Amino acid sequence: MKLLLFLLLFSTPCLGQDSDVPYYGGTPENFRFGLSQMDKFIESIGQDKLLHAGGCYVISATTASIVYNITENHKKAFMYGVLSSVVIGGIKEIHDIKHGDSNWADMGANVVGGTLGAFTVTIRF
Repeated sequence: MKLLLFLLLFSTPCLGQDSDVPYYGGTPENFRFGLSQMDKFIESIGQDKLLHAGGCYVISATTASIVYNITENHKKAFMYGVLSSVVIGGIKEIHDIKHGDSNWADMGANVVGGTLGAFTVTIRF
């Protein structure tokens, strides 16, 4: 969701300070361009890897939030958040050895999603 929001907000042309080109805001063409770029990004990474990262993001953020509410310790919340998503993602990959398509890239996506989810919850402002 954050990726979609990022692409939609920044799909308008970037203009330098010295540019003589007037800027009239977002247009339908810019919106379509942003969506086409998102489609290219999904094709390059693969939808399966994005689903792994997204699922582990949710698991990690939820776990980190629960642990932080109980302990009020950012480090513990981060560690438990990442650990929970990696363990659950690993269990899913072990299941996929006999029932699906298991590979190390899926575990990499699990780790990235889990780390981002725990980091989002435990970051201090």
